[in-house]
Amino acid sequence: MDVQIGIETRMLVGLWDERAIDPILTGSKAANLASLLQTGFPVPSGVVLTTEAYAAGEGDLRPEVLEALTSILAWSAGSPLAVRSSGTVEDLPEASFAGQYESTLGVVGRNQLEFAVRRCWASLHSSRATSYRPAAEATTTAMAVLVQPMVGASCAGVAFTADPVTGSREVVINAVAGLADRLVSGEVNPEQWVVRDGRSQPMSESPEVLDAKTAGRIAEMARQVEAHFGSPQDIEWAIEGDTINLLQARPITALPSPPVEPIPIRVEVPPGFWEHDASHFPNASYPIDSVLPELVSDAVATWAGEFGYLFDGIEFREIGGWVYQRLRPVGGKEGPNLPGWLMWVLVRTLPMLRRRVAVAREAVRTDKPGRFVREWYGAWLPELSATIRRLLEVDRRSLGDAELRAHHDQVARLVARGIEVHSLVHGALAPIVYELVSTCRRLLGWEMDETLRMVSGTSFKSTEPARFLNQLAEKAKEQPDLLDVSDGPEERLIDVLDQIDPEFAAAFIRYVDEYGHRALGDTSAEPTIAERPSFLIGLIRNQVASGYDPDGVATSNARVREETIARARAALATDLDGLAEFERVLARALEAYPAREDNEFYTLSAPFALLRYVILELGDRLVTRGAIPQRDDVLFLHLDEALAALSEPTDLRDLLLRRKGERAWAVANPGPPSYGKASPAPSSLAFLPADARLPMESILWSLESMLAIEASKTTQSDRSSIQGTPASAGSYTGPVRVIRGEWEFDKLEAGDVMVCPITSPVWSVLFPTLGALVTDSGGILSHPAIIAREYRIPAVVATGNATHLLNDGQLVSVDGSTGRVRLADETR
Repeated sequence: MDVQIGIETRMLVGLWDERAIDPILTGSKAANLASLLQTGFPVPSGVVLTTEAYAAGEGDLRPEVLEALTSILAWSAGSPLAVRSSGTVEDLPEASFAGQYESTLGVVGRNQLEFAVRRCWASLHSSRATSYRPAAEATTTAMAVLVQPMVGASCAGVAFTADPVTGSREVVINAVAGLADRLVSGEVNPEQWVVRDGRSQPMSESPEVLDAKTAGRIAEMARQVEAHFGSPQDIEWAIEGDTINLLQARPITALPSPPVEPIPIRVEVPPGFWEHDASHFPNASYPIDSVLPELVSDAVATWAGEFGYLFDGIEFREIGGWVYQRLRPVGGKEGPNLPGWLMWVLVRTLPMLRRRVAVAREAVRTDKPGRFVREWYGAWLPELSATIRRLLEVDRRSLGDAELRAHHDQVARLVARGIEVHSLVHGALAPIVYELVSTCRRLLGWEMDETLRMVSGTSFKSTEPARFLNQLAEKAKEQPDLLDVSDGPEERLIDVLDQIDPEFAAAFIRYVDEYGHRALGDTSAEPTIAERPSFLIGLIRNQVASGYDPDGVATSNARVREETIARARAALATDLDGLAEFERVLARALEAYPAREDNEFYTLSAPFALLRYVILELGDRLVTRGAIPQRDDVLFLHLDEALAALSEPTDLRDLLLRRKGERAWAVANPGPPSYGKASPAPSSLAFLPADARLPMESILWSLESMLAIEASKTTQSDRSSIQGTPASAGSYTGPVRVIRGEWEFDKLEAGDVMVCPITSPVWSVLFPTLGALVTDSGGILSHPAIIAREYRIPAVVATGNATHLLNDGQLVSVDGSTGRVRLADETR
């Protein structure tokens, strides 16, 4: 059947035809096989019903398509056929689409062939496939159909040129007697072999399918395929007689990196006093995020200038692979802490400081904080929301290199704008919330935690994803089988959901589209929620187990707010001036406070997700061009390096090896809490004119309330009793689950006490099922503290090192009112 019989048209090409190597025409699966066959690999001959045949009728068997099928039947001479889907976006470095599209084996005759072709075409738009691929690509994918003679296999299987679990570079072979379809579907357990350094080792007792020599031959062919494509491969093979037939080859997706040798980093500390920013950058940096410290520094400088602070902003710098920050003095250089009387003179005589005071006065006089809050709701939010939606709809894969660069530039501008708006919103909120807290302390004698009860529970955007997820949890209660699908292959998850409950699957896809495109931290290195659908199933399972009631939580929050406000009004009933002042600052805080958390999705989480998608597309292209071995290796490049490699392909493997080694060293050698000598903070701001104090007083208060830097640096040794800052009232006893980053989310179960360095706003999806929260860093106005109060779960923050003192499974009692965490058997 290698004989060419004149069937080569735009609708039908043979694998031997050089046009078959074009994946746009024949789909990735067929294009890969054509490339291998034409290079000399033992690929069974075949023909491809091209994407143009599909496009001609969009799933209908038009006359010209029927004519092509007649040619296929003539070519096959009555032999049984394997009819396999070949999509244009499958078998790719970032997504295998394994199991997403259909194949039919043993096809004989016209009726069966027509049915098999229709089945392949229909699978292109099945719910599992459209959910698996990014929504923006759904309208640009196409389907070809590969037809080959059936192989009379005595045994068959798959082989990986790298261990898909550990990432180690050895060939892992799975084999079964007969055809491999039962292996792929999971119906049978395979015989497994590992081939390393030329030695074949059976991992199954009493192997019967393969012998060491045959396993070695399969491994050698797999290695040759890897060399051909330039990246680790997952191949499908079948043995007929003495021939090892190559049936499929695709890149291994999501391959773990093998262990790397740490390479020490030269730690260069800039002048000044630097503190580790554990609240925003709790983990060692990836090179791809190297632009972020500068972006944040620039944004905060803009924010400082808007409010007339007596500092030039907050500077962020990577030191030894970790991000540190310092309060940058006016003029940039740190000097001695001057006495109050001298500062009084300087702010009235030194032109640079006089300008700052004038800006601060103007900010207070014109109510710049209130104006910025209104600007957020009226202009910045709509602007960012529209830009995010537009950029999410871009089909990145279809862009040329120049277009991808232009798209990156748009995303980069969004990221910079989002960080800037985020800073301005925080700058506006600081004086508004500070006024409420200080007014209640002066008029009522209240502490901050009591005052914050009047505004807690108003951040609806931070709780919205969990409320929507609860709707899915309610549906899942009626179909318990839905909660078991995450135990199977992730690539088949949507298909399984669709088979169990199509309505649930559709709602699940809507959730991913609405809330899934969010970075899980201030980094582009970790997958978004949209990339991990099985993670959402785990969250739903935990919500069902916890009995989370969003309406009950919202009602409880509203009741506490109303009761607290009523107590304040009653206490001020005879003080009409005090009551009027209270009502004014409360109304401002109720309008502004929700933006504290609600802005995060639009200013940080979604822009960082979009940046990640661009970075992954860059990684795909660099793999194709042989610059890097795997897509995720792009995370170890600086963005400018990745963009430059698009136009000037080069082998970056040596650079990657060094960068991976340097990050491994940074992870193993976290820097100290601070570098340099701190200057004592001024004991009073009385040297400032009274009408210019509010911005400076409020921002110093806000930074301490959010970051609690000194408390977060505490190192405790008594694991039986840990003291932190009380952040959300209530007490709870339950098992510890230490979560150091997004990669450990799957450990969480309903009712756990999550112990973590810090949380980002996106982590709010975890909170409905937590029993309590304990963090190393952060203050009473940090993200974890605010979200814990929104969900009414006990929380203790700023423990310093609880993640090092506690271990998974330990039973602890958390008291969110006193800030105490005790081992349960030590509770008194």
